[in-house]
Amino acid sequence: MAEVCVSRLEGRTETSDRVIPGVEGVVGQLSGTDQTVVAAIDFGTTYSGYAYTYRREYEKSAGSREIVINRWSPKTGAHLSAKAPTTVLFDPEMTFHSFGYEAEEKYADLIQEKQHQDWHCFRRFKMKLHDKMTLKRKLKIEDEAGRTFPAKTVYTESIRYLYKKVLASIETRTSKKGKETIDWVLTIPAIWTEPAKQFMREAAVAAGIPTANLQIALEPEAAAVYCRSLPDGTLVDSHDRGLKDAFKPGGCYMIADLGGGTVDTTVHEVAWDGRLMEVRQASGGPWGGTSVDDTFYDFIVEKFGKDFIHQFRTARASDWMMLTTEFEAQKRKLSCDQTSKINIQIPPRLIAESRSAVKSQPTDDKIIIDNNDLENFFSPSTDDIVTHIRSILSEVSKVDLIILVGGFATSRYVSRAIQNALPEKRVLVPLQAEVAVLFGAVLFGFEPLIICARVCKHTYGIGSFEVFREGEHRQDYKVMVDGRPHCDNVFGIIVSKGERLSSSELRSHAYSSTHHGDHRRSTTMVVPVFASTDIHPEYTTEDSCVELGCISIEPPTDGWPVEVHYTIEMFFGHTEFAVTVKDDFTGQTYKSHFDFLK
Repeated sequence: MAEVCVSRLEGRTETSDRVIPGVEGVVGQLSGTDQTVVAAIDFGTTYSGYAYTYRREYEKSAGSREIVINRWSPKTGAHLSAKAPTTVLFDPEMTFHSFGYEAEEKYADLIQEKQHQDWHCFRRFKMKLHDKMTLKRKLKIEDEAGRTFPAKTVYTESIRYLYKKVLASIETRTSKKGKETIDWVLTIPAIWTEPAKQFMREAAVAAGIPTANLQIALEPEAAAVYCRSLPDGTLVDSHDRGLKDAFKPGGCYMIADLGGGTVDTTVHEVAWDGRLMEVRQASGGPWGGTSVDDTFYDFIVEKFGKDFIHQFRTARASDWMMLTTEFEAQKRKLSCDQTSKINIQIPPRLIAESRSAVKSQPTDDKIIIDNNDLENFFSPSTDDIVTHIRSILSEVSKVDLIILVGGFATSRYVSRAIQNALPEKRVLVPLQAEVAVLFGAVLFGFEPLIICARVCKHTYGIGSFEVFREGEHRQDYKVMVDGRPHCDNVFGIIVSKGERLSSSELRSHAYSSTHHGDHRRSTTMVVPVFASTDIHPEYTTEDSCVELGCISIEPPTDGWPVEVHYTIEMFFGHTEFAVTVKDDFTGQTYKSHFDFLK
């Protein structure tokens, strides 16, 4: 492949007519699949799971609709959960062994037997894709021992495990076997970049999911689809008002997905036809529940000693897992009542082995943590969440309701802390908040056009040449192309940061390129794509600009003509970017695609 001298044609920039969100279609035409089943995989930082339903169930009323979800439990059977830990284990040959609780328990047993050294355990690796404007296909991540391995393998095998679990479950419920009857939805944070989305899609396809049957759903959007589907009267908010009025035309609400690793927010306004329009670009940060777990670890270190806990955590992994599972259950019970306390059950082996090393010996098999102390575990993340929500409200004052979803939202302390900090706003945690994204993703698979407009997080454009204009263009970027002076490194803006785009809106721009010489007539054209945090960048070399990747355009069968005039058509209003390249004169469509991975 080779980059080409892409010249943006002056006077030939085109944008399709703006389609007013909520107008270009009707609710009865929202279905995005002809398949009989939609299955969703929610791949989280700390916990992951799957759900699916049949078209016949989707077509029922929300109150009687059945969505199938797995119930996971550790070997002890202490509790059932809708998700399993996002932990994957590989054997010494880096062959997949297990996922979830099984992986956690097997690795703990290996440590207990001192046979773990050559095994590879990966935890919380989803955050490796967070906030990455550029990504490599050959990205490496570390296992628990600090050894690096291809990230794509770890993601692919994790998704493959969940994919196979879905197929096995469906086959027990229906006589129609086969992948072709299923459409798949994979959830990702809305704040993720295009390279991260592509990385996850490629991992899912490598796991066996056909790319034509795969949709990417943004987590807070999926949660919104779930919440709007709830029957009337199901929930009321902190001001004792029903939820459904926020989803009537003209309503405006914020969804805050409080996950294990990230907090993901989006603001929607309801169009006249009931569909959802994004008002402000998705935003968030790494303020999820794992920060509380990290603080608890520091607390345990302070109580028992750093060296001892480091050794115990490694040598007694099963006991350590019992302790962290206990804390996970107890931390959700924290309230804003200053007199309440939390009892954390301590594994007996931890007490027995710590007698000579412990700084403050517990009097029994529990650690009693005062409410005030436990609040300190939460306050760094809740403070960041509240600060972020306030900054959004300062921009979008018409928000009527704040909906909190995700596992971290099920903590009574977290939800109450947000409610107390924002007394002027309605704040709601729906039932089953921890699976709102998962259930909503299944519904989204049937009605992807329910989100009819999205707001661009960055300014996107193409690196191109323009005919040089003296006094306007930089002299140091002046180059000769086919005997004429041009300006290099021009940021050809396609869409600007903050623009709201309909899901059906097309942006098209006209370009030309030359292909002198036989070697250029058969080459794949590579058109660089850039993103900028500025609204009006002039050059691709500015500090605000990052080269995301490229548009790859395959030559026609008989090769490129000497000069090509073509139009690049792009959709930015979907969860993933889409591109089409057409010859201006012949109308021929060239095979083309975005490639955002290095």
